[in-house]
Amino acid sequence: MNKISITDITLRRATETGALGFKEKLEIAKCLDRVNISAIELAPLTESKADSIFVKTLASLIRNTTLALPAGRTPESAERAWEALKTAARARLIVDVPVSSVQMEYIARKKPEKMLEEIDSQVRLCASLCPDVEFCATDASRADPEYLYQAVDTALRAGAGSVCLCDTAGVFLPEEYKQFLCDLYEHVPALKDVFVKVVCDDSAGLAAASAVNAVTVGAAGVKTCLIGTSAPHLRTICGILSRKGDALGLYTAVKTTELDRTLQRISGFLGKPDTGTVSVSYQDDTVTWDATDSISAIADGVHSLGYDLSEEELAKVYEEFLRLARKKAVSRKELDAIVAASAMQVPATYTLESYVINSGNIITATASLKLSHNGTSIEGISAGDGPIDAAFKAMETVTGRHFELESFLIDAITEGKEAIGRAIVKLRSDGRLYSGSGVSTDIIGASIRAYLGALNKIVYEENEV
Repeated sequence: MNKISITDITLRRATETGALGFKEKLEIAKCLDRVNISAIELAPLTESKADSIFVKTLASLIRNTTLALPAGRTPESAERAWEALKTAARARLIVDVPVSSVQMEYIARKKPEKMLEEIDSQVRLCASLCPDVEFCATDASRADPEYLYQAVDTALRAGAGSVCLCDTAGVFLPEEYKQFLCDLYEHVPALKDVFVKVVCDDSAGLAAASAVNAVTVGAAGVKTCLIGTSAPHLRTICGILSRKGDALGLYTAVKTTELDRTLQRISGFLGKPDTGTVSVSYQDDTVTWDATDSISAIADGVHSLGYDLSEEELAKVYEEFLRLARKKAVSRKELDAIVAASAMQVPATYTLESYVINSGNIITATASLKLSHNGTSIEGISAGDGPIDAAFKAMETVTGRHFELESFLIDAITEGKEAIGRAIVKLRSDGRLYSGSGVSTDIIGASIRAYLGALNKIVYEENEV
């Protein structure tokens, strides 16, 4: 059995987007440490002293998990990174280097031969500071193969103990990623003696499959993320290894029995539900508003839910809010439903004609959808992890569009066996949140209609620009 190392990059991504405060980042790191994640990857240091203080604080708290910190591309940045990290029980410096011609020219502003010189000097310096150095070939999937072989070989000769190969552009299909790695092993023989990791973009929903293919041909590590699509979700990778590990001869040291509870806790710090699978929202619903609250108070509440509404949309939401607030206190969940139902209402570009769902405990769930698009019927079918996940993936197949599923909420609005269910779907496009709601005695039908509501808002706004 081969052990697969899991590096989580959530803190790096969340820090780069400014989504988390000091305390939240510490708590997330401690949660990941408790479930025995192999490594936690942090964001590169900036000029702010707060960054160094955070890394030093984390180094004093995390005892089991490796802390991995990018070393930048200059001697000064490498030395500053090591100064912040050196007290960690397990420390790793990462040398991130672009290796595709596009990124070398437009991001690094260096010619290929100069980049090889930088790889050699920066890896050698980091190896003199830290016993654990990772060379990360960013955008490796779009690099010229011969140049990539040179870059990896240079890094290994300079002292890199591990190599990370990135499909950050999401250009590979799973089988292509497998062949890509096999070619590297063939042309860089020394790679077989070091620890190889992979990170795959999940924009097309194929990151987990690509990562699994990679580990079956020799990769020993996978990078995961709990937000966005820059890597497969931690739960997805651990779930695959838990279910199929024996058949593949693979296992992970992550404490999978504690993982779900830990991810629910982390989702609270992230301010959003854990989206490794389609699930209900974990957000705190104890905050309420009543009819005495002003429109500015409701605007703050709407903003805390992640929406960016125009004055006209906010006025519609406030009007609906008052209608309900005169009868009862309004919770976060109910305010969310009001936004979904009353804000950003647009003409339907896509409408639902029919759907067929096949699901059971001994078969993989599949969904077949037929939509009408400007009067033309279009159909698609997809499999998924449960009927709703299959339905959402079928929607992507039909429309040819993929958006980040920010959250999915379901609840009952009446009681009894024939209860009416309500679904709210939030999709994120170009940084903005769009929501849709659906109501039906069939919760799958309600979920499909909610997804279509959000999708139609995105399409309408794109056409208006």
